[in-house]
Amino acid sequence: MSSNPEISKRFLTRLWKLENEERPAFLVGFTGPKLKGGTPVRSALFSTEGKDTVRKRLLDPEKFLAAQLEEIEGQSRLRGDFVPALCPTLGVIAIPSAFGGEVVWWENDFPSVRPVIGDDPLRVKKLKMPSIRDGVLGRILDYTRYFIERMEGRYPIRMADVQGPVDNAALIFGHTNFLEALLVRPAEVRLLLDMATDLMISFIREQRKLVKRMGAEFVPNGFQPWIPDGMGVSVANDAGVMLSPDLHDEFGVPYLNRLSDEFGGVYIHSCGNWTHLMASLAKVRGLRGLEFGASETPFGPVAERFGGRTVLACRVGLHRDITFAGMADFIAKIKAQAKTCRGLFIHADITNGIVGPDWPETDLEEVYRIIGSPPSIFRGRLRP
Repeated sequence: MSSNPEISKRFLTRLWKLENEERPAFLVGFTGPKLKGGTPVRSALFSTEGKDTVRKRLLDPEKFLAAQLEEIEGQSRLRGDFVPALCPTLGVIAIPSAFGGEVVWWENDFPSVRPVIGDDPLRVKKLKMPSIRDGVLGRILDYTRYFIERMEGRYPIRMADVQGPVDNAALIFGHTNFLEALLVRPAEVRLLLDMATDLMISFIREQRKLVKRMGAEFVPNGFQPWIPDGMGVSVANDAGVMLSPDLHDEFGVPYLNRLSDEFGGVYIHSCGNWTHLMASLAKVRGLRGLEFGASETPFGPVAERFGGRTVLACRVGLHRDITFAGMADFIAKIKAQAKTCRGLFIHADITNGIVGPDWPETDLEEVYRIIGSPPSIFRGRLRP
């Protein structure tokens, strides 16, 4: 049996409306090299393994497309709330590259970008507002068009990773200089945040318009799970974890609110432990969901504050302080701490996580049993 995209869409729409009382939504990704009941599925976007290096894959749209189709085919064989879609993303570099940041294309990792501002905040005033094709933004739009044309619009297109206002400002400044500028040159920081947010809005509009004009479905989410168009957009807020609640109130929330007002909500990803920002994040208008590693941010306090009020999407993360004795243990502990199934999405995946060499074999039947997924909802084969 495999997941049925139309059934998944209906259930995930209920997830985003906080109506899924009966069970959590879930998706099985790469659970480790040892898997019982299926074949490991590696990420086309993040895996360093495969036919090509990450650099070659990302710079060649045909190879990038092939890798994503391979992942979709593997994913479609597993149970879960899976909606196949293609994502023309290039990582964190999109907005910073448009402001003039030099892109470094690493052979076996996502590309990075060199800071533009550095230790002179006044350089912000010399920046020109980029166009929606500056930097790698044009490449992302070209990949969007290529994916639709090659697949004749059969697959939805996911929104590219445009990070978030604070993340983009930190990448354009350089993180250390950004943190200093928050305190000594706040006016320049606000100017850059305004420009970055304006460009994010313009680019998202343009990518969505292109997808719709070509007759495909636009998914306004660069992460998992699928979200209906019109219910918000995904943003990253990784640099936010380095801010105090007061600084996040001042430099984070207003710009997240702008994006939320524009697109009908925001679905916020953050690495690290952001529990100190929970009161600040609660001030974001239209907060659709929070995506995080539950071995970085402990799940219990988040569930206590936000459970049943917004989507909580969790996975195994990049910290060693909170550990699990395997995927089944992770899922069981998340379910035990959850106040409700409403809005809960469990991503059974360690692609962006840290696990030890003793990480055990994942038994898919055990995973399905713990999640509580009735087999009757998984009928039909994926047919692109």
